[in-house]
Amino acid sequence: MDIRKIVLNKLEQAVVEHSPMPFPDEMDDDVELDIFGLDSLAFMGLLTSIEKDVGYIPRAILEGDLYPETLGELVSAYETDIT
Repeated sequence: MDIRKIVLNKLEQAVVEHSPMPFPDEMDDDVELDIFGLDSLAFMGLLTSIEKDVGYIPRAILEGDLYPETLGELVSAYETDIT
């Protein structure tokens, strides 16, 4: 399972549905997620969408210890909390 591809795909879907910003053709780990203007409800929808494919939401995000600010932080949260 390629978590990065799953996260990117689900992020693109969320941006298309909830943001006036176009999704960039290329994204690196330093891209800040707030540029897309996703509100907390849209972000939670993103997490549940990812959960459907990978089977979990990282504990640090669920417990409020981490609110990913960049694509790299979001991907890393999933990669380090593989259950």
